[in-house]
Amino acid sequence: MSKYQAIRTIRNEIGRLNHEIDLRIIKGLSYREQSRRHKFLISQLGRLHRANSSWFSRSFGFVSTFVS
Repeated sequence: MSKYQAIRTIRNEIGRLNHEIDLRIIKGLSYREQSRRHKFLISQLGRLHRANSSWFSRSFGFVSTFVS
């Protein structure tokens, strides 16, 4: 599975989980398991995106926060 496919799959799963969590909130049910899965998927997505960023883009983002 390519990195692009992994990112797309994780985003789809996060969207499905968000919908399921919303329904459970509306019904007044516990969504602890779903929230743990959501947190894990968000961390995986962040790890994949971090691997894509180069040194230059990270340093440019850091500098741009101070040059507003």
